[in-house]
Amino acid sequence: MKKILVVDDDKAVTSLLNSILSKQGYEVLVAHDGLDGMVQVRKNTPDLIILDVMMPEINGYDVCSNLKFDERFKHIPIIVLTSREQELDPRIGKLMGISYIHKPIDSKILLEQIQSTLK
Repeated sequence: MKKILVVDDDKAVTSLLNSILSKQGYEVLVAHDGLDGMVQVRKNTPDLIILDVMMPEINGYDVCSNLKFDERFKHIPIIVLTSREQELDPRIGKLMGISYIHKPIDSKILLEQIQSTLK
């Protein structure tokens, strides 16, 4: 069973993603801010991370940066899920080697991206 860490400060989003992903057979871990996300990665080493950008404590880009420069965790794929639509964001994501999906969540697109990423 693949383990997915969902990091988002919006509890409605984490609950929705937990429901969608659990029904697909994934083990879902949840963190409600970037700092807790970093702790969860170190404790549980997920197969994939779904990460919001705008969060308290540590934002999503800082989490990505910390993980991608850490030899122990740089292999973990990251899908950034955010409502931010500034032109710069997708390019930053591409430079950091992460996928990028906009909110509101389209579960079909998200699941396709997850399946493609975890192959």
